[in-house]
Amino acid sequence: MAPGTKTCQNCKKEFTIDPEDFGFYEKIQVPPPTFCPECRMQRRFAWRNERTLYKGKCAATGKDFLTMFSPESNMVVYDRDYW
Repeated sequence: MAPGTKTCQNCKKEFTIDPEDFGFYEKIQVPPPTFCPECRMQRRFAWRNERTLYKGKCAATGKDFLTMFSPESNMVVYDRDYW
């Protein structure tokens, strides 16, 4: 394996980390990634709710609309037109 080339722990494909990225990881004090970019993206998007909609109110206008955030999430939501 070439320097900066790693094997993804998830899908076992090889991926490359640019040398300047290693400096960034040291600066923010995190280890280099062990998952390839595609697997990292899948993990980031896994939590998204795109199937269940809830009734919500725009935090700015009070207008009723549909949102993907449940009322229990305590998220501040805005109507698309207001945003």
